[in-house]
Amino acid sequence: MPHWPKQSRRTFLRTGAASAAAPLLPLARGAAATRPNIIVVMTDEQRWDTVGADNCPWMRTPHLDRLAREGVIFSNAYCASPVCVGSRAAFHYGLYPPATGIYDNSDRWDGSKEWMWSLRESGYYCTAIGKNHYNPFVSRACAWHERVIVENKNGAPPFKDDWDKFLEPRGIPRPVGRYEAIGRKAFRESFGAHEWEWEPDTHCDFFVGNHAVRWIEQYRRQEPFLLWVGFPGPHTPIDPVKKYAQLYLSRTLPKAIGGRKELDGKPWEQRKQFEYWHLDNHDDGIWLSDATPGKTARLRAHYYGNITMIDEKIGEMVDALRKKGLIDNTIIVFTSDHGNMLVDHALFVKWSAYEASIRVPLLVWYPKRYPGGEEPAGLPRRLMSSPRCWRRPRPRFRKGVNGRAARGFCGMSRAPSRSATTSSQWWVSPGNVPARFPSCARGSTSMSTTTTRKAASCTTSRKIRMS
Repeated sequence: MPHWPKQSRRTFLRTGAASAAAPLLPLARGAAATRPNIIVVMTDEQRWDTVGADNCPWMRTPHLDRLAREGVIFSNAYCASPVCVGSRAAFHYGLYPPATGIYDNSDRWDGSKEWMWSLRESGYYCTAIGKNHYNPFVSRACAWHERVIVENKNGAPPFKDDWDKFLEPRGIPRPVGRYEAIGRKAFRESFGAHEWEWEPDTHCDFFVGNHAVRWIEQYRRQEPFLLWVGFPGPHTPIDPVKKYAQLYLSRTLPKAIGGRKELDGKPWEQRKQFEYWHLDNHDDGIWLSDATPGKTARLRAHYYGNITMIDEKIGEMVDALRKKGLIDNTIIVFTSDHGNMLVDHALFVKWSAYEASIRVPLLVWYPKRYPGGEEPAGLPRRLMSSPRCWRRPRPRFRKGVNGRAARGFCGMSRAPSRSATTSSQWWVSPGNVPARFPSCARGSTSMSTTTTRKAASCTTSRKIRMS
C-alpha cells in the first residue's frame, strides 16, 4: 500500500489525494453549479506517436486532432511506470511508485485516498466507465458513485466484468484462449495481429465508448460531474474491427527501430524479455524471432486501427456534450497509462524504459481557459498537485505529493523550467526470474538510471532529460 506522508485521519478525510489530473483541471470561479465538468480518458498501452496532430501523419485520429488543435498538447509526457497498475496508481495518487509501493500488476491498490475523492467530497458526481485496473477489480474504497467495469481484454477469470455479462447472452466468447482456439501454428503466423470476429458494437472499446456516450446523454443531475472513461485498447490482444485495420494496411508506416542484433550488448533482463515472447502459453505473445518488416507493419496497422476506433468514440462523446449544451463547460483530458514497443529494439508491449514504452500522449481541452494550439516544450510530470486557482467550494488536496501544479504550462507565457522526470519499475534479480518482469532497458543510449537493490529485488528508474 502507499507510503503516505504522516497525517491525521481528520486531515486525510478533509484533503484527499492529488495527482496527474489535478493541476490540469482548475475549476472556474463561483458556485459548484458553475464549475466545469471533467472527463478523463485513459487508453491502455498507447504509445506517444499515435496522434495525428502530434506530427504523426500516418495516424487517422481526426477527433483527437481537433482536441489538440483547440487545446493543449504535451509532446513530452512520460508515465511514472511502464506497467499498468504502477502507472495508474501513480496517476491516481500523485506519487511515484517508490512512494506508493505499487509497481506490479499483482500489487494491491483499491483506490482509497485517490484524488477523485477530493472532487467527490467537494460536490462532484463521479462515474467510471471501463478500465481502472484496481486490485481487486471490484473495490469498495474508490470514489466512484457509479462504475461500469471492463478490465483486460482477455479477462481475469473467474472474475466477470460488465463486458463479460454483455457478451455471454450473445454467445460471444471473450478473447481469452485465442491461442488454444486457433492453434499454435496459426497463432504464431498472426504475429499478434488479430481481428474482432463479431459485430463491431460488441468490441470492448466500442462497448466502453457507447456506454460513455449514453451516460452523457442521460445525465440529469445538477452537480458537476467527473467522468472517467478507461478504454481497454489498444492493449494486447491487438484485435480491431477489420475495416479499421484496413485503413493502415496500404499506408507507409514507421519501421521498427533497432533489431535483434542489438540485444547482445544489453542487460540480461532485456534478453529475458525477448525470450519471454517465445513461450507457448499466453494470448498476448508474439514470436519476436519471426519479425520481418512485413509482419511488423501488419502488427502496427492493427494497433493503429484500434486507436482509430477509440478516436471515433471520443468524437461521439464530444458530439453528445455539444447536443446536451455541456461542451462549453467541460474539461477533457486524454492520456494513456504507458506505451507499447511494437518490435522497436526487438521488444514487445511495455516493461522497459525506452521512449515507446514510457512516453505517452497527453492533451488537455478547455478552450475557455487554455487557448488552442499550445504545445509546451518542457517535460510535464504526469503526477500533479493541487491547482492554484480553486475558489470555494473547492477540493482540498493533501500535501506531500510528488507532482507540481501545471498552471504555468497552459495559457501562460512562462515556459516550464523542469528539465527531467522519472519512470520507475520493479524487477527481480537473477536466480529468481519470472521473465514477465524484466527491468528497464538500461543499455539505452538516451537514459540514465538509478537502481536500489533489496534482497532479491530492486527498483529501476529512468531519469528523462531534455536535450
